[in-house]
Amino acid sequence: MKELICPKCGNTTHNLYENVCKNCFFKQFKLAELDPVISTQICARCGSKYERGQWTDTKHDTNTVLEKVERELLLHENADIIELGFEPQKLTPYQYIVNVYIQAEIYGMPLEEKLTTEVRVQRSVCDACSRIAAGYYEGIIQLRASNRNPTDEEKKKCDHLVRDTLIRMEKKGDRLAFISNMSSSKEGTDYYIGSSGACRQICKIITSKLGGEHQESPSLFSQRDGKELYRVSYAVRLPKYVPGDVLYFNNQVLQIKNCDKKAKCIDLQTGKKVIASIEDIEKAEFLGVYNDAIRAVLVAIEDNAIMVLDPTNYQTVTLKKPFFLTAREGEEIPVLKTEYGIIPIPEEIKA
Repeated sequence: MKELICPKCGNTTHNLYENVCKNCFFKQFKLAELDPVISTQICARCGSKYERGQWTDTKHDTNTVLEKVERELLLHENADIIELGFEPQKLTPYQYIVNVYIQAEIYGMPLEEKLTTEVRVQRSVCDACSRIAAGYYEGIIQLRASNRNPTDEEKKKCDHLVRDTLIRMEKKGDRLAFISNMSSSKEGTDYYIGSSGACRQICKIITSKLGGEHQESPSLFSQRDGKELYRVSYAVRLPKYVPGDVLYFNNQVLQIKNCDKKAKCIDLQTGKKVIASIEDIEKAEFLGVYNDAIRAVLVAIEDNAIMVLDPTNYQTVTLKKPFFLTAREGEEIPVLKTEYGIIPIPEEIKA
């Protein structure tokens, strides 16, 4: 084999490693480099981690410390790593000593090295927590109902949908998916949300689950870096009628069973299911709800008819037998007294 001369030390060698002999190569060679002190940031309020120029929802623990050390570790580009090990020592919740053990091969030669670093965890406040503290919001969801006030049950359902959607969107990376403020009254509830995108998603989910519609109204409120910033008001209108409402529609007495994209009703005389558009059903005449009912004595039951005692004038009235009737003669049943006559309604309302 031809002998070569090392240009650095002048000795002869059979192989050159990066243009120098083996001895010169390993005198200047560094398998890995690691700063003696590494700093990382976490949010003192929510525990989020600051990494690579942005805040993430990954919570701080020993594993995130080791991940930080591994990212800061610089390995020689020609090193074939056989094994990489970490030995953390937690001094305080915000200070760690980490030993790093490296086994590798360089040009077929096995090497081992141990490096030690100190990881200091600095506490600060993330962008989301700063905005929450400042009352920041990009959108307002105004929950209302058409020609009525939302029921307590509707408010409860909507509140659950709002919070559940925000949790899911935060997990997907929307750090502004939070409620900065809310106010409630008999007319409805206003939610001040950090993310406009989260507002839009919430509105879609509420109207898909409970029916109704929503509208967006943007307004300019600031400028940043030459860009105009808008806040958007999202007006959510729940349907005019809710499950349990009794209506007069197309010469039928209907009870609302479900009201989302379509109004699903039942004919209280025949038991037939009726489906109508929200626009059409809102033109119906409202007759009442179960709490508006009065009790009437069931005098007699025939094949397709019943006789009840009018509770206001005590006259006997003959009515078509409703499909849901389970009461016996002599018992009282709930009825609505309307301009269309006395209307029996189910004893129990199932929304």
